[in-house]
Amino acid sequence: ASAGTDSTASGAIPPTADSDTSDTGTVTVGRWNIGVVSGDGRTEALLSRTQGGMVSFKRDGREMMLRRPAITCFRPLTDNDRGNGSGFDRVRWFGAGRYARMANQQFSQTETGVIAEYTYTLAEPGETQVAVRYEVDAASGRVHLTARYAGATDAPTLPAFGLEWTLPKQYENLRFYGLGPEETYRDRLHGGKLGIFERTAAEDNAPYLVPQETGNHEDVRWAEVLDAQGHGMRISQAGSEHFAASLLPYSSLMLEEATHQNELPPVRHTFLRLLAAQMGVGGDDSWGAPVHEQYQLPADRAYTLDVNLELF
Repeated sequence: ASAGTDSTASGAIPPTADSDTSDTGTVTVGRWNIGVVSGDGRTEALLSRTQGGMVSFKRDGREMMLRRPAITCFRPLTDNDRGNGSGFDRVRWFGAGRYARMANQQFSQTETGVIAEYTYTLAEPGETQVAVRYEVDAASGRVHLTARYAGATDAPTLPAFGLEWTLPKQYENLRFYGLGPEETYRDRLHGGKLGIFERTAAEDNAPYLVPQETGNHEDVRWAEVLDAQGHGMRISQAGSEHFAASLLPYSSLMLEEATHQNELPPVRHTFLRLLAAQMGVGGDDSWGAPVHEQYQLPADRAYTLDVNLELF
């Protein structure tokens, strides 16, 4: 990926080592990274100039991230998808986020913290732009995260849009306020009720004969990803739109590649997907029935994931 460029506008952060320390937090600017430590010294965030996003998020020394969140524009195929050729029709989106190229980056320091904005070009014929923005409040360590897909013309409908995080294995518990307790999708909302539910990554990985999309929860207002001691991260809706979330022991790519459950690898991490939207699963009258048009995601629309992140 390109290293991108730094803005030289007023308020931009030059790539030189410097620290600004106060009772409201500490911002340290280095050549390769920008670090923020909260006012109480307990929360740390690290924004990378070379890797294109936030690469570390800690609370009391407990690391919440193993690498920067990855853009995702697809979801593992379901039996219905395979039956109606969805993979063939939407292959354009399969590697679009995975192989996206960083086109630009800009950093600025504000009165309350730091803003890092990364612009990516998706790896697909239309070279659609995705902007990922982190606004870190230095006093509290909270992060306002947005990921915006700008829209593409003459493109097949999107399977999904959002971010997928690789977390340490111990963060395997999910508590959320949304539709549950079981998985829900745009065309399967009737199976859930609005409430606060608790799940584990293993429970949400349905043991289908052929691994496939599983564990999604729609209309989420907030979600907490926790370890056994109750430490973790809270994700809350920041804008007017709810989001979709899943917590699984396998990544989207692992589920897509496996043709039987015993082909899935040993569990080494936990994978959190935060989505602005995901298409339905279809199959309303037979195996292989496609997703109805009203439950698809038109590619020419803009989609924005807008959430706040806080460690505890």
